[in-house]
Amino acid sequence: MKTAPFFRYFFSYIFRAKTRQKLLFIAVTGLFLSAFSLMVIQGIMGGLQYGLVSRSKAINGSHLIVFPDAKSDSLSEMKEILRKEGISFYSELETEVMLRRKNFVAPAKLHGIDLSDESPEFLKDKDFSGLVLGSDLAGKLKTQFMDEIEVIAPGVSDSIMGEIPRFVSEAVSDYLYTEISEVDDLEMFARLSFVQNLLRSESVNQIRIFGEPDLAVLQRLMEKGPPGARLSSWASMNEALVWSLNLETKVMLFLFISMSLLVAIAITSGLMIFYSKIKRDLMSFWILGMGQKKLMSLCFKFTLILSGLTVIIGGIFGSLTLKLLERFGHDLMPDIFVERSLPVELNFKSIVISLVIPFSISLIFSWFSFAYFRKENQSFVNIVRSLS
Repeated sequence: MKTAPFFRYFFSYIFRAKTRQKLLFIAVTGLFLSAFSLMVIQGIMGGLQYGLVSRSKAINGSHLIVFPDAKSDSLSEMKEILRKEGISFYSELETEVMLRRKNFVAPAKLHGIDLSDESPEFLKDKDFSGLVLGSDLAGKLKTQFMDEIEVIAPGVSDSIMGEIPRFVSEAVSDYLYTEISEVDDLEMFARLSFVQNLLRSESVNQIRIFGEPDLAVLQRLMEKGPPGARLSSWASMNEALVWSLNLETKVMLFLFISMSLLVAIAITSGLMIFYSKIKRDLMSFWILGMGQKKLMSLCFKFTLILSGLTVIIGGIFGSLTLKLLERFGHDLMPDIFVERSLPVELNFKSIVISLVIPFSISLIFSWFSFAYFRKENQSFVNIVRSLS
């Protein structure tokens, strides 16, 4: 006997029969919603995380080469490699300072950058005739354009006036708004000569690289770099953020799996009731010549096919919903949010997780129901005798 009529019978029993088992239909619907919602959640959460990481890399760089103080001209070979590869970068002298304007004081991280390098997009239109302050940092100092600010270097002192910290005054020439709180709140930029004058040094101490250079390029850079150079990736520089994002994803999956157990209970109960209702129909197939082992195998294959199709359809509807949100979901969020629309980022890993988790839960609890049914009906002969 062919298996197609067998599967067609069960599909019609679930969705079309007058005596169809409603609990199993609810379980199938719940499985569909599980795959659908997990696909949508993964896509939106992935988009939010991707947007945050992308903005951070665009400002802080994807890699940072730190080395003991070196002359800018001694790094010419490294800079030439980056220019040939078309990679944005800048060499800088970075230090921590204190800013003071009237009675307002704030700590800051000062970046003295070499303007002759291939600067990234967020610095190309800035006015470096003075200081370029983060927007929140400027708010702390209550400063406006052309206001004079004292830049104090606590680690460097002049002995002429009794070991007081060295400071210079400079006007504010531009602002920086990056939508990254730690940058806008703490960092400021200036031309390299200004910072070298403040620290009385002619050196630079790091090169910040933007984009995603190949591993071979990074290896060549380290070979040409000064002794003691150390390469750091964005992930290593932001370990706390990376750990938080991974934890957020894991907690989301854990909560989703916990909620999916309700669907699993419906699947188990629905299948047990469903198997008990079709027991006599299975006996009819057996009388017509289909082996009992074959019948049991087809029963379990049917549940796998039903679960797989439901999960795939749920995933398809979820991906279509994400496409619609990405295309038409503009300005859904209030102005206070960085992301006004719902960003979508759905990679292969997210798709696999969205399909595998609901299907695995369905598979495990379907097996429990099927194992109980097979144990209770080891022989159709006994069913025939009970009917007679």
